[in-house]
Amino acid sequence: MTRTAGSKGEKTLSALREAGLKRLYRQGFSGMTLRELAGDVGIQAGSLYNYFRNKQDFLYQVMVTVMEDILTEMEEKLRGTRTPREALMAYVDCHVSFHSSRNREVLISTMELRSLTPENYQKIVALRDQYEGQFRKILEWGNKEKSWKVPDAQVATKLILGMMTSVGTWYKPGGRYKISDLILIYQDMIDNLLHNEVSAHALDPALMESRLTRQILKQ
Repeated sequence: MTRTAGSKGEKTLSALREAGLKRLYRQGFSGMTLRELAGDVGIQAGSLYNYFRNKQDFLYQVMVTVMEDILTEMEEKLRGTRTPREALMAYVDCHVSFHSSRNREVLISTMELRSLTPENYQKIVALRDQYEGQFRKILEWGNKEKSWKVPDAQVATKLILGMMTSVGTWYKPGGRYKISDLILIYQDMIDNLLHNEVSAHALDPALMESRLTRQILKQ
């Protein structure tokens, strides 16, 4: 993305990004226009090209920022972990907190993946694979250290990440639970699940969601 130097340029870029997120969330990629985006922040439409090349470039930059941010946060959380369980708890902390606090961006990144050009799509998927791959490595590490027994780390990765990602679809700020509460609930449930020797039945998404619901209601 082309960026205008100086604090004014950075402030405008930040305003454009926030306004664009709102429009993407409400209208979708196909429904928003750059002219509307420019009007939202009070600049001429031609000035947008100081910040991104076109609407596709804007969408890509939104998605790549989300992925780079979560990868950075994951690396920071995992730094210094010494055991598979410590790494697992750190990863769950990162995933649940990120998908709760930035659920709008995550939802856009999921729903609008299809709107990317093939080249941009491959770049975002590569970043997602990198992030997902780290969780699979943690599960494999735990298998090796006999911290738990996961028959298929790849399948377990998909199912557990899917269960954790769902928090972003229903969590609401100011509701009954703080993000810190949800992190502890997810950590406890996933920790118990893995230490009870994961089976294909235990990893059924509907069953896991039911267990999570019961766990929340106990709080």
